[in-house]
Formats: sequence, C-alpha cells, structure tokens
Amino acid sequence: GNRGRTGVVVAAYMHYSNISASADQALDRFAMRRFYEDKALPVGQPSQKRYVRYFSGLLSGHIKINNKPLFLHHVIMHGIPNFESKGGCRPFLKIYQAMQPVYTSGIYNVQGDSHTSICITIEPGLLLKGDILLKCYHKRFRSPIRDVVFRVQFHTCAIHDLGVVFGKNELDQTFKDERFPEYGKVEFVFSFGPEKIKGMGHLENGPQVSVDYNTQDPLIRWDSYENFNRGCEDTGDGGLQSSCRNMNR
Repeated sequence: GNRGRTGVVVAAYMHYSNISASADQALDRFAMRRFYEDKALPVGQPSQKRYVRYFSGLLSGHIKINNKPLFLHHVIMHGIPNFESKGGCRPFLKIYQAMQPVYTSGIYNVQGDSHTSICITIEPGLLLKGDILLKCYHKRFRSPIRDVVFRVQFHTCAIHDLGVVFGKNELDQTFKDERFPEYGKVEFVFSFGPEKIKGMGHLENGPQVSVDYNTQDPLIRWDSYENFNRGCEDTGDGGLQSSCRNMNR
C-alpha cells in the first residue's frame, strides 16, 4: 500500500547519489535502481513527482529556498467539475499544515456550466509555512458522504510567485477524473502579509454561487488525518469511515 511513497524516497536518493556519490558507489546506485524497478511502484501522483523535483532542484541549486512568509488569500477553481446529476458541485476546502488542520471553508453551492469559476476567499490571509496539503471535497446533497474533488501538496520553501496555478494534470487523483474538465485548473493567490489584497474585486463570485458557513456538520469537521500516525485515510467511497492499519505491525 505504501510502495508509491517508497518510490518517492528511492527516486530522491537516486537524484542525491547522481550528484554527490563517488565513482566507487556506482554499484550501489545500480542496486538501488534495480530495487526501484522491481519492488517500488512508479512515482504516480503529481504531488509525489513535485516533491522529487523539489529535492532535485534544491540539490542542484536550481531551486532557491524561499524564507519569506506566505499568506493565502484566494483559492480559485477555474472550470467546475460535474459532481451533481444536473451539473455543478458543492465544494469545500480543508487545508493542512504539517498534517494538522488549519482551515476549513464553508460549503459552496455552484450551479452552472463547467466554464464557471469559483473563488474561495480567506480573510485575513492564512499564514502557511512548510508542507501544505489542500483537499477540496464535494458534499453530496442530502447524503452523509463526501467525494474528493482535488488534492494538491506543496512546500512553501519552493514557492516564489504570489500567484501559483496547478493544471488538471498537476492535481492528485483529479488528473484522471473525467468529472473534472480537461481545461480546469486551480489558482492560489498569496501575499507577504495578512491584510486584504486591494484590487481583487473581480474575483467575487456571481449569483450562481451560494455559501453555507455551517461548518458544524460532522461531515465537514471530520478530519481524515487526525489519526495519521496510525495510517488512517479517506475510504474510496468518501464516507465517514477510515481504514486504519497498525503501522507498527
């Protein structure tokens, strides 16, 4: 179940050894490559590939570490996925920092065609530092089930632009989900301070978008990483269940 994660570690080590290892360690690199090909799954999720690129870029000097604080103000979904029978979806966001929940949005009810955009605004800006995981869920209508719309993970040390865009092929799970439009993308708007960014009135949602700020619903509050050290994850059906494994066995 964790062979994909093992693949990330092995791929990162191979980048490291290619840069820093001596000629005498060529056989070790060959053995590691054989292990990667035989035992580990290929690095498949976009975020896994992103972190391998981070590691390689930091080693080679192509990526400079960003030490400035980053405040997230807007998450814009360009292109609405089709999760409802009549089109549209009911998305909400959960943001984790170092696997700890730091933000939960209201539930947005989006009606309209797939060319619609939706903006989730966070004011004052949310300070983010380190490993960040953002998950967008769809809350099914009158049902205690949520579905993952997209998931993306990044590290703030590698973010140098105040506007960052992830295309469909850069979003975990979404890159192969037909319900998400091919031209769809997710945009993040940052600043260096928590104050509201001026001149962003054009991002306001239109009348086709309504918001339910009742986040007391257990489905919204439920945190799939509250038992992360015991290996709990969302189940495939999106329900309020978890498949926990004892990692010490």
